[in-house]
Amino acid sequence: MDSLPSSFKQRYLGISQQKKSLLCVGIDPALAAQRSRNFIPNDDRVEFMRRIIHEIAPYTSVIKMNRQFIIGLTADEIRALNILIHQNHMLSIIDHKLGDIDSSNESAIFWFKEEGFDAFTFSPYGVNIDKTTLLAHQKQMGIIMISLMSNPESMFHKIALIDEKPIFLYMLEKGIKAKIDGFWFSNADFIEPSDVLKTKEIVGEEMIIMTPMYRPEQPFIKSIVNHFGRNAMINIGGMITYSDNPREKAEHFRDLLNSYLQ
Repeated sequence: MDSLPSSFKQRYLGISQQKKSLLCVGIDPALAAQRSRNFIPNDDRVEFMRRIIHEIAPYTSVIKMNRQFIIGLTADEIRALNILIHQNHMLSIIDHKLGDIDSSNESAIFWFKEEGFDAFTFSPYGVNIDKTTLLAHQKQMGIIMISLMSNPESMFHKIALIDEKPIFLYMLEKGIKAKIDGFWFSNADFIEPSDVLKTKEIVGEEMIIMTPMYRPEQPFIKSIVNHFGRNAMINIGGMITYSDNPREKAEHFRDLLNSYLQ
């Protein structure tokens, strides 16, 4: 009898243990025409991403691509990038922040799978968490639900209440019941230690917590790793991908995050 496929969380824990890395690298290939700093040296986004994948692979467990930065690439180009990611023993997440009605979500998940991704991010504010999770797992895909984003306006989801609970905690409880694989947790100035503790009380050891790191050293990241241990997945983007030596930076941050493990 065939064994059941591993969940996204199980696959992440296996790779992160083998590589001794909680590091997820966000590769967002911006063109010079898009912004004034942190852009790729030419217009070849695929070549840039391939180079970064090769350089950081020894120290990285997961690659995250933000959909807004790969619009215009073909499904074949994205699939080839994901093949390269898997060949280098990493997982791949499409940061799509999916949030539509069930039939539209089903179509998107079909294409995520066709493109070769292992998981996707999901915005839960359509509240169709159960059905979207079911659709993801039917395709053997992981689902990372947005809990709190890092833009200042997202504080609304912390201070507004449903059933006397902050919206982000209310949605998180629904996500746990739906058996999501993980959740995205903000690294914003409005986050307090009590928010981390309340979140830990709710999720326990159930799922991955994915959190962005924006500066070379942040006490908040140490707190996340201390509380969630190997369930933590720390996403770092431009500090690695737009550095002079991405390989060296990936090794540095891999080691820094490991130093936070208790």
